[in-house]
Amino acid sequence: MLVIRMAWRNAWRHKRRTSIVAIAVAVGITGTLLSIALNYGMINQMIDTAIATDLGHVQVHARGYESDPELHVQIEDGARAPLAALASLPEVRGFARRVRAEGLISSPRASAGVRVVGIEPEAEARVSLIADSVLRGAYLDERGARVLLGEALARRLEVDLGDKVVLSVQDLAGDLTGDALRVEGIFRTPSSALDRGNVFVRLDRAQALFGLGDAITEVVVRADSRAAAARVRDALAARLPDLEVRSWDQREPALLYLVDLSDQSALIVYAAIFTAMAFGIANVLLMTVFERRQEIGVLTAIGFGRARLVATIAAEALVVTGLGLLAGFGGAAGVVWALRDGIDLSAFAEGLTAYGIGTRVIPLLRGQDFVAPLVVALVTAALASAWPAWRAVRLRPAEAVRQP
Repeated sequence: MLVIRMAWRNAWRHKRRTSIVAIAVAVGITGTLLSIALNYGMINQMIDTAIATDLGHVQVHARGYESDPELHVQIEDGARAPLAALASLPEVRGFARRVRAEGLISSPRASAGVRVVGIEPEAEARVSLIADSVLRGAYLDERGARVLLGEALARRLEVDLGDKVVLSVQDLAGDLTGDALRVEGIFRTPSSALDRGNVFVRLDRAQALFGLGDAITEVVVRADSRAAAARVRDALAARLPDLEVRSWDQREPALLYLVDLSDQSALIVYAAIFTAMAFGIANVLLMTVFERRQEIGVLTAIGFGRARLVATIAAEALVVTGLGLLAGFGGAAGVVWALRDGIDLSAFAEGLTAYGIGTRVIPLLRGQDFVAPLVVALVTAALASAWPAWRAVRLRPAEAVRQP
């Protein structure tokens, strides 16, 4: 406690000097945390968009679909076994059957290769945001010969609501077949890739088009949260040993790599910032040692040991750094709270939606985002105090007390 009290008192002997170093640390911490919060907010939105538009939290497929995602790898008997298993899991918010395959959509003016997704409209509304993303027209209903198009795809085909398009596919037997459909609705999601590359039809229409009978290609599950996804996956895998059960992070591991990459980049930035700060802290402490040579000499002469002297100088470095850390943490948390409604980035909409990011990004800070800078800062402060402490313990008491 004596060492801590001395370090605190010594740090405030020169208030301006201490304040400048603490402010520099605070500004660096605040800026870095805000950058991390914005970056993680974007990554979080990418993950949420992927889950809400395509992946769900968990997907169930026939064995072998992961390596060969084709029509012949299908779940037979209308997926009765998966549906029965899902109905008994408390953490499942919703589930829906789908048929997914490739096709060609044509209008009188253009054509495009698309992914054809057959859905059950009511069930799909519980697992994805497609129903809520319809800009014009209506969501799919009981009328079968209808299709939902993304806004970007509708522009490419030069079609509008009520226009007819022809969907051509290769069915399960390998024969070319097609269907004429009317555009029922036009949707826009945060993912431009989905908007220009996917079309949605009713599940029974897709099954007839591809010659699947009552078979499907996948069951998509929406859990209560991302944290619950692994538990739902494990419970389903135990009950459905003959099927493939994958959670969203197993289906798209690149999304998790982005989070890891962001965390590793943050550590590099922290190391760079505190390396620069270390020189400032060391300079302040060297000046302090030089100005207090007489005091150090007297303390040493009356029995203030070298270990205590080193501890006092290290504690002073920690006090200055700690003040900057607290101010930086508070500043970053305050700014993130002020931006809790999100940052409007509509000016960059085209680039953001290419990665599944919406035009309003909400910065997010996690508890672990405060741990890394705290550890790096404390280690840096301790290292920065090493040279000034070494200079201090080398002072000879008899010579130091005679210094003017």
